[in-house]
Amino acid sequence: MDVLNGEVLAYSVSELNKMPVATYAEAMHLKVDSGGVQAGWRALARRLERELRAAKSAHRLAAGEVLLPADLLPRVAREALRLSDPEPCGLRGCTLHVNLETGDTCRRVSTIKLDSDTVSTFELYLTLRQDLSSWHSLLPQFLKNLTRGSTVVISPRFSLDKKKLYRSYLE
Repeated sequence: MDVLNGEVLAYSVSELNKMPVATYAEAMHLKVDSGGVQAGWRALARRLERELRAAKSAHRLAAGEVLLPADLLPRVAREALRLSDPEPCGLRGCTLHVNLETGDTCRRVSTIKLDSDTVSTFELYLTLRQDLSSWHSLLPQFLKNLTRGSTVVISPRFSLDKKKLYRSYLE
């Protein structure tokens, strides 16, 4: 953990992995409040990565291998933090639904409640899309079957939609 004048600047990956969910969510919320969002989006990107790995292990992704662009999860995390900034509880009040769109079907692969001790004030719907224009889609099917099951290549494009679960007096 890097600290300057009592303010946490960044957490190491091992520290984030050891954090309980509430502390993890508070760390993300504190980073948004203090203006230093780097630790927040990194923590959220790491959490998304763990959830996608768990979904793959539980066969909710129906793929032997999932290939993501290197910058996809950090971009998703930064956008989620931006959308959570005006919310009363920040990212702690978020429930994130992760969907995967393959061809003409879209299925939920994970639901992440970022802080189980905080009532959800909004939901984010993340839709990841299969990249059908990648080099991988040009390979003949029999070559794909020689690899570890089916491989899903995720597009760098995504959608992140927000749904508020409350109404404010200003609206």
